[in-house]
Amino acid sequence: MRIQYKKLKSVQGSVLCVTLLSAAVLAILLGSYLSMVQTHTLSVERSQSWNTALVVSEGGVEEAMAHLNSGVTTNNLETNSWVSLGNGNYVKTNSVGNSYSVVTIEIAPAVTNANPVIVSTAYVPGPITTPALSRTVRVETKMRINPALKGAMVVTSTLDWSGQGCTSDSFDSSNTNYSTGGTYDPAKARDHGDISTLSSADRAINIGNGQVKGMVHTGPGGVQDVTATIGSGGSVGDSDWASNKKTGWEDGHFADDETRRLDDVKLPDVSWTGPLKGNYNVPGLGKFQYKLNDSSPWLITDLNGSIYVGSKDVVLYVSGSFSIPSGGKIYIAPGASLTVYVGAATADIGGLGIVNSTGIAGNFNFNGLPANTYINFGANAAFVGNIYAPEAYFALGGGGSTTYDFIGRSVTQSVKMNGHYNFHYDEALPLAPTFDGYAAIAWNEL
Repeated sequence: MRIQYKKLKSVQGSVLCVTLLSAAVLAILLGSYLSMVQTHTLSVERSQSWNTALVVSEGGVEEAMAHLNSGVTTNNLETNSWVSLGNGNYVKTNSVGNSYSVVTIEIAPAVTNANPVIVSTAYVPGPITTPALSRTVRVETKMRINPALKGAMVVTSTLDWSGQGCTSDSFDSSNTNYSTGGTYDPAKARDHGDISTLSSADRAINIGNGQVKGMVHTGPGGVQDVTATIGSGGSVGDSDWASNKKTGWEDGHFADDETRRLDDVKLPDVSWTGPLKGNYNVPGLGKFQYKLNDSSPWLITDLNGSIYVGSKDVVLYVSGSFSIPSGGKIYIAPGASLTVYVGAATADIGGLGIVNSTGIAGNFNFNGLPANTYINFGANAAFVGNIYAPEAYFALGGGGSTTYDFIGRSVTQSVKMNGHYNFHYDEALPLAPTFDGYAAIAWNEL
């Protein structure tokens, strides 16, 4: 019997070919899949690195903005590890892990008040073995200006004219057309006796039955008759409106445009001297606990008596307690001036209060430090001066049935008026516009 093997060998060869072909196809598919996975991984990692580069670059911009707004002068930014490149350019390298940014601040040296330009280039490791990635951001800046502050009374929160017969108008001690010898003259009065609040809350201003010869300003979003209200006998308008005894709001005399920030008072960095306490007699004026001149900046820890100020540019710091008792006063002689810094929590101004014989509001300046949170004005006399105490609650209760003048300006956290006062704002006292740092106005990726 004969056995045939030829057909079996043919079948086996076919199976081997199919197997090899299948293996090749699987290898190609697996290789393609692995290549696709690798490409996807590289793409994801590159995307992450790309996004990280932007974060690092923007971090460099923030570093530069913080430097510009730290109080340094743009005439020389070479501090806090910033290095001058000359011609108004400064550079700093910031490391963030394995990444870093090279940041430059560019200021045109020949241009007055030139606005800085920030260029930040970030370098981050590329995915796996690929080269490092970089992204560059260019930011243009502009100076922020804190606008001038004007008005008879300015508060950060509430103003309440509960007293009867309260009024406000204005004059200008620097202009002979609107003052006499620099003092208030009713015949030359103006209608810029504005009152303002930085708030836009309901009833932030209550004028009651008072009369404002000027504007009423509130924070953005304030609403007439909601944020600022007046009683049935109240009036807000110009001089003609007031002269014609009109009540209510004159058109165009309300605005929600008060955007100024009130800065804290800072104590001067000087050497303070304690004045000699005594019993000083001044002919025609009586006795005083202290007589101050301009020979030194003075420090009184606890004030509870009278002060005579006999020189120009006298500076006083009251650190502990501040009280002018019954019969007491701070007397500012003709030709003299006083700036007082008050660190006492409460300033109690009674007696005859501040007797500013010069008649010029700018010759008495009351500066309330952040610790000064309450000013109680109950003096039985007129006030001529300038009060700036942005953290203080200001209560005016003097006068009884008598109407007193308040000549100058007050800037406080709030006002509660129970007395009868005529406010005469001195327009020569506005807080001038101030530099308030830089803000970014344009952002571009290069």
